[in-house]
Order: sequence, then C-alpha cells, then structure tokens
Amino acid sequence: WRRLAPLGMPNVQLMVDMKQQPHFSASGCDQVVYRFSANKNVPMQPLSQVVSGGEMARLMLVLKAIVSATVKLPTIIFDEIDTGVSGHIAEKMAQIMKEMSTGNHQQVISITHLPQIAALGEQHYRVYKTDSEDSTTSHIVQLTTKERVEELAHMLSGSTLSEAAIANAKALLNIED
Repeated sequence: WRRLAPLGMPNVQLMVDMKQQPHFSASGCDQVVYRFSANKNVPMQPLSQVVSGGEMARLMLVLKAIVSATVKLPTIIFDEIDTGVSGHIAEKMAQIMKEMSTGNHQQVISITHLPQIAALGEQHYRVYKTDSEDSTTSHIVQLTTKERVEELAHMLSGSTLSEAAIANAKALLNIED
C-alpha cells in the first residue's frame, strides 16, 4: 500500500475478512468484507460504507497497477479512474499510468476529463457525440498538437478559450512559445 502514500493516502489501512458461510448460496460459501481506513487513528470499517469516490479511484488505480505488472496485460483501459480527484493527486495518478505504459510495456488507454492526466498521454483523442433526428453517433478524432493545446485549454477553462488557459495547457504539455 506504499503506492497510495504519494496519492495523498499515507495512513491507509486495508484488510480482507473472509468467513465461510455454513451453507452454499448463489454467491458461493465465502463471505468477503474489505475493511478500510484512510486516516490515522480511524478504525477500519467496511470499504463499501466509508470509502469516498476519490479514495476508491486511487485504490483501484494502485490495485490495477499491481495486477497489470504481475499479469503483464498488453492493454489496460481506465474509464474515468480519476473520479473525485484533481490537481496534484491527478498528476500523481497520471504518472502512475505513464509508468505502467513505459515500465510494464503495455498500452494504457485513459478516458478522462482531467487535463493533468490527458497531458501526460503520448496520443490524445477527443471523443464526442452528435445527434440526428433518430440516433446518436459517437466519434473519435486524434488531435494534432495545436488541437491538443486547445482541447486541454477547454478542459481547464470551459467553452471560452482564454490566453491563460492556453498558456496553462502549453505548460502541461511542456510546449514553449
């Protein structure tokens, strides 16, 4: 669990309680309860009752990073693994995903709304939907460097592009004017 410390959870505790049920049921004969505490001097409680969205996202990322390194998966897809986090923690999560792609030699695909995560990818695609009278169609477009700067700037500032957002997007991508 040491990998959770850089993600803002230095005091995390996780334990798995397994009890065998007297009778076999549709879910098997084992009862499994994950107990969790993210903070000092807070007793562990059932994970499902106390974990926040951001804590769950960080926990899942670390678990998936450990498993994917062991199993040597060729590709791993994260669909909004960054839910409930932002800023410095999002950047740390992006670095873990980057390490997975370079250190584990696997393709990492991350669907995200956070510019800190999108900026560390080698490729950037924009996914969007269009509606017609009778259907909705999903589209995916690979972005050029200029389009990538604009997309990150939109992620930072919304629909109106400001010079500050563009400068921030360029800084995230390490692009100098």
